[in-house]
Order: sequence, then structure tokens, then C-alpha cells
Amino acid sequence: MAVIVFGASGGTGRAVISALLAQGETVTGFVRNAAGFAWAKTPPTGLRIIEGDVMNAADVTGAIAGHERVVISLGNSQNPFALMLGAKRTTPRTVCAVGTQHIIAGMQASGCQRVVCVSAFGVGATKAMMPLMFKLFYAVVLREHMADKEQQESVLRQSGLDWTLVQPVGLVDQPVTGQYCARADGTIGKQTISRADLAQFIARCLGNPADIGQSLALSG
Repeated sequence: MAVIVFGASGGTGRAVISALLAQGETVTGFVRNAAGFAWAKTPPTGLRIIEGDVMNAADVTGAIAGHERVVISLGNSQNPFALMLGAKRTTPRTVCAVGTQHIIAGMQASGCQRVVCVSAFGVGATKAMMPLMFKLFYAVVLREHMADKEQQESVLRQSGLDWTLVQPVGLVDQPVTGQYCARADGTIGKQTISRADLAQFIARCLGNPADIGQSLALSG
């Protein structure tokens, strides 16, 4: 199966690519700056790299053509405290919502139906599940980031595509364990999960019809 990963240069995107390649899939990584991508000089077997801007609809539509599955791992990696203090913005505040709108349009144009999107715990119905201190932190510090994720989920739910929303808890860079909880009711196990486990779950989710139309809180 041919899979394209948007947000491929981030930690989660790279982990997803590794998990998909381990399954024997053919993978395309869509990145804004190919020269700065970890695998730019020596991409592993099965990986192709496309440079483009997710905020540019033509870039996105052209990249999606010929793919059967899509993974959306977009996000704003800028330090939220720095942004609050007036740091220069390098990522659009609506990168997730607008980028996903462009991906949806590109998928519809190419006839590609299956998409798995990495959202976040604390978005949508899972917001009610968060402890009070997390709610306050998200409301004050991550308000912009979470608003973008909320809009991203909304446009995907209304897309008519075969979507799955994965809402992971805090992500940590630890080895894969193969042990995680994926629950549609928003309840969680541990407060963290490794990116490697998240990536393994996404790779499996792409081929699981039972997850279509589901919003799944994912935890360790």
C-alpha cells in the first residue's frame, strides 16, 4: 500500500514512517524543507521525499496523487511561551486546520479515501476527561494550538472520507512496547505514550476498517 505522511519531519511523522517501512509499505514523506529532513541524503528503501508547503493547495494535491492511504501528523512545533513573548512566527497558527482542508481536497480529487489524523488528547470530547490543571494550562498556554486542532477535527469529520482521529496523551521518546490503550470513550491508562507505540498503532489502524469514523484516545 502506498502511504503519504504529512508532517513527516516531526518526531511523530518520522516514527510513523519507520513503522510503515517496517511493515513493508511504500511511503512518501511530505516535508516543507527537504534539505533539513533527517533522511534527505540517504533515504531508507521504500521512502520517497516530496518537498512542499501544506498551506499550498496545489503542492498538496499533486503530492497525494497515486497514494492509497494518508497520515496527517501536522503540528506547530514552536515554543508556546516564546510565541506569547512575541517570538517571530515560523508556522502559521492554522497549519493543522488549513493544511487538513487542503489534504481533504487533494484526497477527494485523487479518489483516495482512507486517512488517519494525529490530533491530541484534550480535543473534542476528551477535553472533559482532563484534570483541572491540564485544562488551565491548555486554556492559557496552548490555547492557539488546541483551537487549531479543534478546527482540524471538525473539517475532517465533515469530509466524507474514511477517517480515524487518534488523540494521544503526552508523547515521549522511548522504545516501542506494543502495549497501548485505544478507547473511543476517551478514557486513558497512563498519562504518556511513546511516539514509537503511537506510530505502530497508526500503521495498524490504516488497514483496520473497524477504526473508520472513530475518535480514539490513545495512551500507554
